Amino acid sequence: MQKELISKLINPYTGNILEYLNGGLADCQTGEKFPIHGNIPVLLRKGSVAGRNKIWQKKYDRLSYVYDFFFSLFSGFKKLYKESATIMEIESNHQVLETSIGTGKQIENLLSQDKKANFYGLDISYGMLKKCRRNAQKLGLDLKLVQANAETIPFKDKTFHVVFHFGGINFFNDKKKAIEEMVRVAKPGAKIYIADESIKLIEDQPAILSHFSKHIDPELLAPPLDFMPQHMLNIDKRDLWDGKFYFISFKKPEETH
Repeated sequence: MQKELISKLINPYTGNILEYLNGGLADCQTGEKFPIHGNIPVLLRKGSVAGRNKIWQKKYDRLSYVYDFFFSLFSGFKKLYKESATIMEIESNHQVLETSIGTGKQIENLLSQDKKANFYGLDISYGMLKKCRRNAQKLGLDLKLVQANAETIPFKDKTFHVVFHFGGINFFNDKKKAIEEMVRVAKPGAKIYIADESIKLIEDQPAILSHFSKHIDPELLAPPLDFMPQHMLNIDKRDLWDGKFYFISFKKPEETH
C-alpha cells in the first residue's frame, strides 16, 4: 500500500486520520475499518450509497468492461477531452485530484498535452477504478486510486494544487456538497475545474447513445453555478464540443492573515 496515498487520507465520515492495519485501513480514533481491494482503498460504509448515486454506481460497474471501446467510436469525445486538457493549468510538481475519475481518460489526455503531475483519483464505481488502474499501468503512470463518494472526499483539507471533475456531477445526489468538498481538499490558490454534459448533447446525440439519456430530467443538466461556494475567484463558464459540454473553472482564494 502506498505510504504517500495513506498519508493524505481521512475517514470521510469522521474526518479522522487513517492508518494501515492488518491489510486494511483503520480510523485512528474510532477503530472503524475499511478494506483495500486490489491496492484500492474502499472508503465507503456499507449502505452509504443511495439514490441516484447508487443507480449510477451500478450502471458504471456494468459499463466498465466496454466503456473505453464504446466512447472510442465517437471522434467528438476526443475533441472534447483535448479542448479541456488544453485549458487546464497543471504543473509537474502539482498534486492533482480527479473526482469521478472513471477509466482515467482525462488524465490520459492531460499527459498527451505534456501536463504531468502527481495524480490521484476517486470514483464510486469499483469496476471503473479497476479499468482505470489497468489503463494507468499501460501508461507507466503511478496513479493513486480510492473508491469513495465525491460528496464525501476522503482526503485531508488543503491537499491538492488542482482538483477537477469531468463527467458525472449532473446526476449526483448533492452537487453542492460535492463542490464544497472539492474546495475543501484544494490548497489556497488552487484551480478547480468542473465539466459535464449539457442538454445539447442529449438533443443532438445519435440513437446509439439513447441508453444514457432515457428519462433524464433536463434540469439536471444545468451547469451547477448556483452551487458555487461564496468568495470563489475568477469563476468562468464556457462551452466545449460545440456546446455539448459545459466547462466551469474557478480559483480558491488565498488565505489571509
